[in-house]
Amino acid sequence: MSEGFRVEGVWRPIEYAEAWAGFDARFDFKPDYYERAVPAIRLPDGCVVIDLAPVFAHEGARFASGEAAITAAALRNFVWFTDEEELTALDWQHTPYRYSPAAHALANVGWPVPVFPNGDYYVHTTSDLRWGTFGHPWQQSLTVWGEELVRTLGTELLTWLPRHTQSP
Repeated sequence: MSEGFRVEGVWRPIEYAEAWAGFDARFDFKPDYYERAVPAIRLPDGCVVIDLAPVFAHEGARFASGEAAITAAALRNFVWFTDEEELTALDWQHTPYRYSPAAHALANVGWPVPVFPNGDYYVHTTSDLRWGTFGHPWQQSLTVWGEELVRTLGTELLTWLPRHTQSP
């Protein structure tokens, strides 16, 4: 079975404009490749913005292990909090998806939309936007929002990464 086929079995493409509409409305998403200081979204109350610069500062094994640690922590939390619920994964200017974190974990497949923002804006969120992550590649940050996700994923990441200067 090819990697693409297995990914398609877990990740379902969804319509772009519809997928982004709710996120844009709630967070006033303003993508800008040249903006490095102002967040690209209206930061939600109670969020934490994690500074990923310490990971980006390295190459090779240090970078790969940092990226893998963040991805694994996010997946573990997504699985624990979703039960059977699917998440929406948004990738700016690319195909958005719906997926089950539990099915993803069991399928052992790649991430069509990563959590770690190594190249584009990436969002993973519940359909009602109550919690999620927003990866900002040029500010090298990961915003975590929603009380339960901030309490777990946010707290875990802050044990080894600093708060971003844009953090509330």
